[in-house]
Amino acid sequence: MITSACHCGRVRFAVPAPPPFRNECRCTVCYKYGANWGYYQKTDVAITIDGHATPATDPAFSSTTPLPGLAYYVRDVEAEKSLPPTPGKVPRGNLAFARCVHCGCMTHWVGIMPDYAGDPRQRIGINTRLMSEVDLEGVEQKTSAGPLK
Repeated sequence: MITSACHCGRVRFAVPAPPPFRNECRCTVCYKYGANWGYYQKTDVAITIDGHATPATDPAFSSTTPLPGLAYYVRDVEAEKSLPPTPGKVPRGNLAFARCVHCGCMTHWVGIMPDYAGDPRQRIGINTRLMSEVDLEGVEQKTSAGPLK
């Protein structure tokens, strides 16, 4: 089990293993956040905020209203929605980038309702910069151009 936390420790994640790779996304949002994402199935993620545990599979986790202790920036990807469908990609929709309301650390992103309600992958991106470097030893680092490239 790997645990990670924001700077103040109020937002914590537990995952069963390191991600298969870390992704430095260079889309217009992630590049500015400086995040390094690890991708997980929601069923593999436990989040605790101010001592209150919430499974990532809980519908409240993907709500347009952030859980108490988190703040969202919602990236409305209308420009991406107007593009032709890409085979093998999930439906395009809104992403909520979450941060701790106390220390401001970018913690994760999650697809929010209603666009991601039918996402069969049900995944979440966790900022691996919150994880220990020891836990990430040997994990491949990738760089992507982002969703619109």
